[in-house]
This record gives sequence, structure tokens and C-alpha cells, in this order.
Amino acid sequence: MSMLRKAQIIEHEKKGPGIYRMDFFSPEISQKALPGQFIHLKVREEGYHPLLRRPFSIYDVDKVRGQVSILYRVVGLGTHIMAQRLPGALLEIIAPLGRPFTLSKEAERVLLVAGGMGFAPLHFLIKELVKGNKVVEVITGARTGEELMGEDDLDRSGVKYSVATQDGSRGFQGRVTGLLEKKLDEGNYDFLYSCGPYPMLEKVVSLALTRGLKGEVSLEEVMACGVGACLGCAAPTRGDKGNIAYKKVCQHGPVFSLEEVFFDG
Repeated sequence: MSMLRKAQIIEHEKKGPGIYRMDFFSPEISQKALPGQFIHLKVREEGYHPLLRRPFSIYDVDKVRGQVSILYRVVGLGTHIMAQRLPGALLEIIAPLGRPFTLSKEAERVLLVAGGMGFAPLHFLIKELVKGNKVVEVITGARTGEELMGEDDLDRSGVKYSVATQDGSRGFQGRVTGLLEKKLDEGNYDFLYSCGPYPMLEKVVSLALTRGLKGEVSLEEVMACGVGACLGCAAPTRGDKGNIAYKKVCQHGPVFSLEEVFFDG
């Protein structure tokens, strides 16, 4: 059950160009959070601007220490304010929110595909899959090698991973979907998880479904209330009869099956 909570920042570290990791103390959230869920954070310290909270995927959880982590990029006023927050400051958070990833019991070999900030919700999932003794492989992409996310955490996890950069500065030269197509042609996987920009996800879903591969994606969407009341994050999905049905990403997602998501180009 999600609740409004106060949490203290433990550590706040710059990880790359405009990219930050924030760790905060919240034993309640750390015990209840599941991979794929998110927090809804009030970024302002006083006043009314910016008015709306910001959603952030749960990047990591340490249940023993009672800590929760998020990974974010500074893109506007809200995240610019966040980047100034120092350890010791108190946060006002609604969490955990959203539908989590499914940890398939049948799948033995899983592939995770991240584009840019899409790595944020996948790191927590990777840790849980490794705990479940799954064979985990990760491919992650960015515009440049400098913008690649979470490589230090991937190294610590011990999973096999490959990178793609559009400028060719690291790994496979091209989009991460090009690397994905190569991987799918070379290997056999039981399940796929992915998060990233919508054009990337559209290609990921197409590549997976044409090969009969099951999986789930986490959608990134602008949110206002974060609890399903305002309809601001409604996105088109495929209904049971093939019809288009709008669902609230904050409540019915952010995780959806590959067969469920719909992209209108």
C-alpha cells in the first residue's frame, strides 16, 4: 500500500553529465517496494512552484539498511531543484506506486534492454533476477559512451552486458535496437524486459513479438497525481478483443506486457 512518507537523503552523487543518484532512508518503502514501481516526489522545499510532484523509478533497494535509491537526469526546473538537495534534507514522497514487473518462474534466460534513462527501473529488477538464479543478459544504449548508465552497478552484479552508442564511442555503433536484433538472432531467450523512449520500445516490441518472445516493458510518461485520479498519464493499449483501450500508466502500469502496449507512431 502506498503512503505519504518523509525520508531523509543519505547520499546524493553526480554519476554523469546531468545524471544523479539519490539514496534516501525509508525502511517502510524499502520493505514494500518491488522492481518496476516508482516514487512520487515533491521537489519544491517551499512555496507552490513547481506545483506537481515528479515520478522516479525505484533504482535500488537495500532492505537491511532501509535505503531506497533513484537515478535521474536534470531536464527541467523540478530536477534542477532536486540536484541542489543535500544529504540530511527531508523529502516528501508517495510510494511505492505502480504495477511492478512480473518475475517469471518459468523463464530461465532473460534479456533486458535499456535505452538512456530506461536503465533506471531495470537495475532493481536485475538484482532480483540474479537472486532468483536466472541467467541474465543486459544490453544498454545511449547517444555517447559518456551517457551510458549504471555500468559500475552492472559490473558489481556480475551479469553479462553489452553496450551500444550512436556515435560509436563505446561498444556497438548504432541504436540499442540494432544490437538487440543481433542478440536475438544469435541467442535463445525466454523472456524480455525493456524500458526507454517510445520509438525504441516500439521497435523492441516488434522484434520480440515477431520471434514469439514474451516480455514486459515499462512506459515513461508525464504524470500529475501519480495515483490514477487525474487521467493525465493515460496511454493507448490493446484491449482483450484487439480494440484500443486507454489505461493509466501510474496505476495500471508503468509495466505492461508486450502484447498489451500499443504505439501509434
